[in-house]
Amino acid sequence: MNKFFILTVLFLGLSVNVSAQKTQDQINKEYAEQYRKINENSKLSGPEKARLKKQLALKQDKDNKTYDLAYKKKYGNSKDGRKKQVEDKIDQLEKKYDKEKDLIDDNNGLTKTQKKTRKEALKKRYESQKEVLKKEKDKI
Repeated sequence: MNKFFILTVLFLGLSVNVSAQKTQDQINKEYAEQYRKINENSKLSGPEKARLKKQLALKQDKDNKTYDLAYKKKYGNSKDGRKKQVEDKIDQLEKKYDKEKDLIDDNNGLTKTQKKTRKEALKKRYESQKEVLKKEKDKI
């Protein structure tokens, strides 16, 4: 009874839920930590450790497949295709920035200082948005 309780607590304590926020590497690192804990538990016999590792491997496989499906649904199948989509977003952002900058330049109702401050604010916003897109591209 005591062994069963220890195994149940150990296995339930080690379970991992797949999160959309986590990358597949993070999920696998968490599972690696769980495998390590099972190996270090001296209260478990060899066959019990093997059984727990097998259960954990099945759960890990299921979580990885769930992650893959969610990832493919969100981004498509091709990494190159996803990178191209982000590059297209960056190009669109640059075109939008140029148009807005030209609108500020062409606005005769603004003084030089007003134009300068608006351009600086526009540039900061553009650079921050571009940085977010670059990070997204690097994650792929």
